Amino acid sequence: MAISTCSKCGGHSFELALFTPIGDSRKLTLVQCSACGTAVGALDPSIGPQIDAVRNQIAAIDQKLARIAATLRDVR
Repeated sequence: MAISTCSKCGGHSFELALFTPIGDSRKLTLVQCSACGTAVGALDPSIGPQIDAVRNQIAAIDQKLARIAATLRDVR
C-alpha cells in the first residue's frame, strides 16, 4: 500500500483544518500536513457534518472499548 507523503517536508501525517477564504463568509475544510501545515487538498464543505458525526461515533466506540478493557482488568 502506498503511503501519502507531503510534497514540501516529506511528512506522513495529515489533518483537517477549517479555512475561511478572504472576503468570504463560508468555511472550507482543508487537508493539510500536520508537520508543516502545507495544504494538500480541500474537501466539499457539505461533508463537514458527516466528518463530525464519524468523529463522534469513533469517540463513543473508544469510550465503550475503554470500559470493556477496565472491566476485563477488574475480572482478572
